[in-house]
Amino acid sequence: MKPRIPEGGYLNLAVARDEAVNRLAALDPEKLSRDAAITFQREESFFVVPFLNRLYRVSYPEGRIVDDEGTEASTYHSIIILHYLVTADGTPLSGEWVAYRHLPGGEIYTEPFRRRAVLPFLQAYGAEPEIFARHAAALGGIRSEGGGISMIIPAFPRVPVNFTLWPGDDELPSSAAILFDSQAASYLPTEDYAHLPALIIGALQR
Repeated sequence: MKPRIPEGGYLNLAVARDEAVNRLAALDPEKLSRDAAITFQREESFFVVPFLNRLYRVSYPEGRIVDDEGTEASTYHSIIILHYLVTADGTPLSGEWVAYRHLPGGEIYTEPFRRRAVLPFLQAYGAEPEIFARHAAALGGIRSEGGGISMIIPAFPRVPVNFTLWPGDDELPSSAAILFDSQAASYLPTEDYAHLPALIIGALQR
């Protein structure tokens, strides 16, 4: 599944990436690594960032990003990784789950979020919840208590995402929800949370 390109296309992505790199260069790498719960290799000056069960190297202060095979990350992936680094403030996660509409400014994007995140998740796994659970476990997901089949998938060290499926029956269709920690805004901008589920679903299906 390919993420939707924001209005303005790749040019806007390049601008967003450049802005994030400039913000990265202005931060103290030691504090950043603590706040984001990642490793900073001081001698070689790069961060090691786990993202969707892969490790990325982010050079500091240049912000060049390569994956664990040495391939340069796409602009889209680079932006969300950089946003995690420059947004993380070390706030403890609450363990309380909220819907996208409860994130800062999220109420104006509720229906697009449903169309671009919840419905694709339901279409991919609504009829095969146990396959979803296996795929999520392969991404480091852990089973959560509660109704339905709920898996908490760590996109970044401090960005867990709760995907839940409720299997349907003869009377009710399958349904789904995607939830975030109530402190999610301490680690990514709200707009990034609109796109993150598509990246996770793509990783699940791979």
